[in-house]
Amino acid sequence: MSPELNNTALAEPVGCLCPDPRAWRLEDLPCTLETEDESRSFLIRQGGRRTVGPNEAIFAGGPTESRCFRVLEGVVRLVTFFPDGARQIVRFAFPGDYFGLTHAERLLTAEAVSPVVLLEFDAGKLQRLGECNPLLGRQLANVLRASASEALDHVGLLGRKDARKRLALFLRFLHQNIGLGDIVSVPMSRSDIADFVGLKIETVSRAFGYLRRRHLIDDVGRGVLRLDLVGLDLLIDGEG
Repeated sequence: MSPELNNTALAEPVGCLCPDPRAWRLEDLPCTLETEDESRSFLIRQGGRRTVGPNEAIFAGGPTESRCFRVLEGVVRLVTFFPDGARQIVRFAFPGDYFGLTHAERLLTAEAVSPVVLLEFDAGKLQRLGECNPLLGRQLANVLRASASEALDHVGLLGRKDARKRLALFLRFLHQNIGLGDIVSVPMSRSDIADFVGLKIETVSRAFGYLRRRHLIDDVGRGVLRLDLVGLDLLIDGEG
C-alpha cells in the first residue's frame, strides 16, 4: 500500500455515505464534492462524450438498456411506437437535461432531433454515485422531480381540446427551455410537434397559420420564431 493511503492525517470525506469510508481514497468517488461546480466537473469526468447526427438513434430501448445520458448540445426526442406503426413523442430533452435515468425511460426509443452532443453514463453506476454523496444525490433527485413535473404538464397539454391552445402551450414550453427574450428556435419538424401534442400534421399546420394571422408568432428566420408571450398566455387561458 502506498504511503499516501497509509497517511492517517488525510481529511475524511465530507458527507460521505459510502459503506467503506476509505473507499474514496481508492476509487474516483464523489465523497468530497461540496459545490455544484465540483459536482458538474465530476460528472463530466465520469461520462463518455458522444456525438449523434439528426434523426439518428441513441438507443432503441428495452429491458436490457442500462445507459442514461445528459444533453450538452442539441435536442433529443423520446418515443414510444405502437403496433400499428404510429408513434407518440413522450418527451423532448434539451441542453442540461438527463434522460434514461428511470427504467421507464430506458424502455423508450431515444433519437436526435438535431445534431447532439451527449454525456453517456451507466445508469446503475450513476445511481450508486448519487447514494455515495448527498449533494449529487439531491441533484439527481431534483432531476427526477423535474421530469415528473414535466410529464404532468404534458398530460395537461394533451387534455386541451383546442388545437391552437395545444400548440400555444408547446411553444411556451419550448421557449422555457431554449428561448431567449421573445425569440425561440424550433428544431423539431411539424411531424415531431404533431406526435408530441397528439394532433395530425395538417391540424398543427392550421394552428400555426392561426397564430401567425393573429401575430402571436412571427417568422424571423428559418426555424426561428418571435413569440407574443402575453398573447399566447391569454390564448391558453381562454381570453385570446
